[in-house]
Amino acid sequence: MNPNTTNVPRDGHPHVDGGRGSKPRRLGLRHAMGRDWYLFKVELHLDGKVSGRHRKSILAELKDSINAESQISPLSDVLAGLGRPGELAASYAEGASLSRPLWGKGVAAAMSMLIVYWLFLATYTLGMLSVVSQTGGEFHSRFFLVNVMAFSEDDGIGVGWSGRAALWFPVFLAAAAFIPASRLWRLFRRNRR
Repeated sequence: MNPNTTNVPRDGHPHVDGGRGSKPRRLGLRHAMGRDWYLFKVELHLDGKVSGRHRKSILAELKDSINAESQISPLSDVLAGLGRPGELAASYAEGASLSRPLWGKGVAAAMSMLIVYWLFLATYTLGMLSVVSQTGGEFHSRFFLVNVMAFSEDDGIGVGWSGRAALWFPVFLAAAAFIPASRLWRLFRRNRR
């Protein structure tokens, strides 16, 4: 048999037989998205349990391993063989210090809080715009501490936000979500040791 021939095994996924001149199969965007989503979940579980440098080396090793195994088996089988992301992360984090801040979870909480805030602000503003487009004129209101304006005139319609609260209120909300989710105080406890 020629070492560079392509065989189609029973699973229906072709792979190239081993040989010095053989090239690995291109894995594609779907593979990359599935692999990276799995690695992202593993990283979230490793966050706060191992150092950033160690976490990067674990993820790089896993990525290479997943890519190599995906040359032979479908990605779903490879990921199923690795197990659930939390269990895999726990096996890598055995004996590691659990007193580190959870940066990834803090950023995820802050971003979630900002998205919720912006959705409510957009809904509130569009409601004002709906009313003002029917009645005409200019309306001012407050959404929490942010000044919101909507107008409808002969020249056109529009909305706007003003005041310092338009900047610092979302930052305050993001910080209020980030600090407890990341357990930021762990950073200061480590420095005291």
